[in-house]
Amino acid sequence: MSFLSRLKVVPQFPSYKGPYTVASFELEIPVSSLPTCQRPPASAENVSTVQFRVFYPTAQKYKPADAENAPPNPPSGDTTEYNGAVHGAGNGVTNGGVADGIDDVNVPVDTSEKPATNGGWMPGWFSRSSSTATKSVYWLPEPHQREYLSGYARFLGAGSGLAELISYIPRILHHIALPAISQAPLLPSNTDFKFPTVLFSHGLGGTRLAYSHLCGSIASYGTIVIAPEHRDGSAPVTFIKPSSSPLSSETEITGATPKPAEPSAQRIQVDYTNYPHQISDVTAEGRNRQLEIRLWELSVIYSALTQLDLGQTPTGTQMFDADTPLRDELLGQFKDKLDIREPGRMIWAGHSFGSATMIQLMKSVYYGSRSAAPTDEEPLFIPDPVVPRGAGQKGACSLGEQITDKSPLMLLDIWCLPLLSARTRPLWKLPLPQVQNGNADRVLAIMSDEFFRWRENLRGVRRILSEDPGRRRGGPEHKVFEQWDKKGEFHPENDVATPAVEVTGQQIVAPMTNKSPSPAPQEEKKAGKEKRVQFWYVKDSAHLSQSDFGVLFPRAIKRAKEPERILDYNVRAACQWLRECGYEKQIAEYGGEGEKLDEMKLGEKEKGDNIFAEDTDSWVKIQLEG
Repeated sequence: MSFLSRLKVVPQFPSYKGPYTVASFELEIPVSSLPTCQRPPASAENVSTVQFRVFYPTAQKYKPADAENAPPNPPSGDTTEYNGAVHGAGNGVTNGGVADGIDDVNVPVDTSEKPATNGGWMPGWFSRSSSTATKSVYWLPEPHQREYLSGYARFLGAGSGLAELISYIPRILHHIALPAISQAPLLPSNTDFKFPTVLFSHGLGGTRLAYSHLCGSIASYGTIVIAPEHRDGSAPVTFIKPSSSPLSSETEITGATPKPAEPSAQRIQVDYTNYPHQISDVTAEGRNRQLEIRLWELSVIYSALTQLDLGQTPTGTQMFDADTPLRDELLGQFKDKLDIREPGRMIWAGHSFGSATMIQLMKSVYYGSRSAAPTDEEPLFIPDPVVPRGAGQKGACSLGEQITDKSPLMLLDIWCLPLLSARTRPLWKLPLPQVQNGNADRVLAIMSDEFFRWRENLRGVRRILSEDPGRRRGGPEHKVFEQWDKKGEFHPENDVATPAVEVTGQQIVAPMTNKSPSPAPQEEKKAGKEKRVQFWYVKDSAHLSQSDFGVLFPRAIKRAKEPERILDYNVRAACQWLRECGYEKQIAEYGGEGEKLDEMKLGEKEKGDNIFAEDTDSWVKIQLEG
């Protein structure tokens, strides 16, 4: 491997720019052990577990096993050892790492003056004999790396992306490692401190690691990011392990088919399902089935997070490449540390199909729990309002309580097609809860240049972010968003004249002006409203630029320029937006060499430091309707 490193043939991730080192682990939890939010849909009858990867800040210094293949700089920009500072202490942090008045903070203790070994923690950390302490986190999901590589090849099809992947086959891609530490301790913090918690849904072709750089970058500023792998046929391939089958990197490295006697032979393989990218009954039925599974999975994962925050490890929980003592010790550090106990504190995010999923989840829970959603079509998801409370503790929020009109919602490259079926139509007509109730600034939408130029989809996105998505706009360019109404009308009393359009072949392209093409009277009255959706795009970026493919395979993503810059804009916007959403004392400010939270200034930012203040040559605000 050192020879390949010197040749620079293994694609590498850049370092995370936040002030904290990032750690990560992976969980697979039996659904039967969780207080789920509803019964699984018929299409999910074989989905017996939920699987997700966790990205979180740690104080352990990043020291990869293969230093030759490591990113050029430490993720935190700090080459010194951890000094014991306590996250969230703010003031009064002593050299011993305990804030004044705090006597029960979980501060690592130096158990040995010997140099770190490959099998143990670095000086200043809990002594462990497990070899996982310095184990790398590999980009292709283990233990089925070869199958995932094959799945990606099938997903990409013939083209430049596949050609680049094939040039590395058979083994080099297996060694791509994240600039993160496997299974390091959670960053020590004040007793009352809670980490902002993000749940991120992947798009088509995504996995629990396909957006690792975006998720890890946000985690490097002081958040915990949960990245599920959906078992709905949208991943290139995925595997469901039975509860009795241990997760280990030794079970399968080559991708060979397991023998019948092996526990891994019981795994269920879910391959990618391809549906047409045009509106049809087949597409609607297929995407509805996928959304049903995704919404149910997210409800189950949220339930799992509430249990972990209460200090309860669900029965049968498996942590990849970890024994039970290590699993319990690490998960125990997350007790009372997820900022999800209060309504509206969970942060929801997604990319492409993942954005559509989060929009559908937000509306399904918010309007469904208020019995305000139309009932002419069978809904894709009905949340159960009950989640068991922790005995003798302040209980967790149910999903219905957690999702409010103030819930932060980050949407990357929103894809409208999955939301245009007859069963999604009732909620399509309704606005996002945040927009409806004067909290539109709780929504951040970032588009790639590629999706911004896709005018048909952009019109749909503008509808989604508007105060009245169901208002009839009229005209052939809006037909695709209005054809599902049985009577051919949405709200005829709000109908307005249709603007002129240009027709090029069979594609209808609306003229782009600074004024909305179809302003509604009620929107004009609220034009002076200060709280608006943050709606931006990054120039010279591609749809895959917000995933890991942009930074790992830049030559394959021809529409994108400077892939690190593109992700940088996304991360910077996310961090500032979250601080403006009420997490300013929990998330570090953006910066290549940012200060840690207990040292940073929480006051006004310097002039010109606001990414939302003005357009630049690369970062451009998109006009909303009205």
